[in-house]
Amino acid sequence: MRRFLILILFNLIHFISGSQDLLFPINPGSQNYLSGNLGELRSDHFHMGLDIKTYGRINVPVYASDDGYIVRVRVSGTGYGKALYLKHNNGFKSVYAHLNSFHKEIEKYVTDYQYRNEKFIVNLYPGKKFYFKKGEIIGYSGNSGSSVGPHLHYEIRDREENVMNPLNFSFKEIKDNIKPTIKSVSLKTLSFDSRINGMYGLLDIPIQGGNKINLNLEGDIGISVSAFDMLDGYLHKVGISRFQLFLDNKLLVDNKIDTLSYSETNFVSWFIDQDIFKKFRKQYVKLYQDDGNKLSFHKNSENGIINFNKQKSYNINIIVFDFFNNKSSIEINVNSDKIKKYNFIDLFDDNYYVLGNTLAIRSKIENREFIEVKFSNRLDISRSIFSDELYNYYIIDLRNDLPEKAFLQDKEIEFNFIEIENDKIYDFDNKNLKLEIANNNIFDTMYVEFEKKIDTIEKFIFKNSLPLKKVVSVTLKPKNTYDKEKSFIYDISNKPSFIGGVWEENNIVFKTSELSEYSILEDKDPPVIERVKFNNDLMVFRIYDELSGIKSYEGRINNNWILFEYDNKNDIIISKKKNSIQSFKGKFVLEVIDNSNNRKTLNLNL
Repeated sequence: MRRFLILILFNLIHFISGSQDLLFPINPGSQNYLSGNLGELRSDHFHMGLDIKTYGRINVPVYASDDGYIVRVRVSGTGYGKALYLKHNNGFKSVYAHLNSFHKEIEKYVTDYQYRNEKFIVNLYPGKKFYFKKGEIIGYSGNSGSSVGPHLHYEIRDREENVMNPLNFSFKEIKDNIKPTIKSVSLKTLSFDSRINGMYGLLDIPIQGGNKINLNLEGDIGISVSAFDMLDGYLHKVGISRFQLFLDNKLLVDNKIDTLSYSETNFVSWFIDQDIFKKFRKQYVKLYQDDGNKLSFHKNSENGIINFNKQKSYNINIIVFDFFNNKSSIEINVNSDKIKKYNFIDLFDDNYYVLGNTLAIRSKIENREFIEVKFSNRLDISRSIFSDELYNYYIIDLRNDLPEKAFLQDKEIEFNFIEIENDKIYDFDNKNLKLEIANNNIFDTMYVEFEKKIDTIEKFIFKNSLPLKKVVSVTLKPKNTYDKEKSFIYDISNKPSFIGGVWEENNIVFKTSELSEYSILEDKDPPVIERVKFNNDLMVFRIYDELSGIKSYEGRINNNWILFEYDNKNDIIISKKKNSIQSFKGKFVLEVIDNSNNRKTLNLNL
């Protein structure tokens, strides 16, 4: 019995030490540098691990962090590119992504599968076929997939596939004695009666040479912060690990990003202030939560929203930490005698904008001090709540009723609001549009505007939209006639971007995770094939399509399939032999198809 207990204790000690004693995967034992860390903000997701620099080089050896089996192998021209998933003996996993190549045995296993199944993209589960000891080379670093430069993306996952902060494993290769930098703090009015220095809107305060701010605040206010960190030896900005907010010395917000699940990674869209992001493409972390945002690391009191009484004074302290507990802070004195004037962010488009549940309108100061607002069953008079040197400002609570028009002295504004609540099934259908949203598919109630325009192209425009939790179904009902074989939905908010869609009689249906500006465009031009290199050992082509993009490609020699690895970001395909004795000789045919099913065929002799 005693021997059995000793064995259990030995296994427990081995498990604990094994789960902590990991080998750094790049240049172990030497100082390494990061270009990204866990929880760092990306445009549509949280970064889920470490990006380890390789100084512009590929083929740097990548070492197994622990003993274990390769349980998954992925190859793609996008995303993680070439990636390995190593399951440790204790049940954890380490992930190695954007590789240039795998260990030679894995490389042969993958290449054989690709040739056998005539496909480049693979997602394989080899079971217990490939076992590696800690410190053995499992692959070589690269720039595959959606990587923007050579590096290794490295993750550690627990038994439930949640990502853990690799820096918790005490890697000596990463050093940081530099405190974070707070660039700016923003404050936003979150209710109809909220005010910042007597005004309604969104205030941005750059932090320059001081860390004290003085403001008058009233009602519900949300605070956001823009900050970054740097590590020793390399001046590359990375993300912040922890945010704290104290109100009168009481801890109100404590958000520490130490673990994340893949089910919540796209919630980054509501962890950042969308009004600032849409205006400037800058990411400010919100120190408060919207109703539908339940990120696992949030530890907030009253969702972090602060209700201020204008008759009372308050003291706010905001502290940001990096993983190594270096910290920086700012102080906000509220409703004191020393008020400073700061500039509000101009969110106005056509003299109005929507902020949360409130519509804000402005008119020139020389006009009358009231505007008329038309609702479905009445005409109201709205008086200005404040003014500046140029404009009078008016606000309308959209929760009470949705306005149809506003009559300013010098112009008329027409609204087309659709209210979408976050706890209801929504099915909107009119002559231009059908919109289907499942229950709890949005983060918070939205007041979206929809407008259809026809000039040189037919446009379906959503305004005031915010990112959604999950995709929704949109049906567009065009007036124009289209070639249904070649015409599909494109996002036209910037450069036209192919979305797709399925034609159902004269309407086209598609799915999206954010309502934007759309059009139906026709693509009749075939893709382009450009020869880069072409001989008996290596073939390289550039393939691209100006509008709809590449759907598929296939190369054959004497009707035998040839593996081409796709570098999507550079529009390059590169041949890869099945083995060293294979020679590219004979009649070569390359066929490329775009997303509108236009084809381009290239015939060559080798």
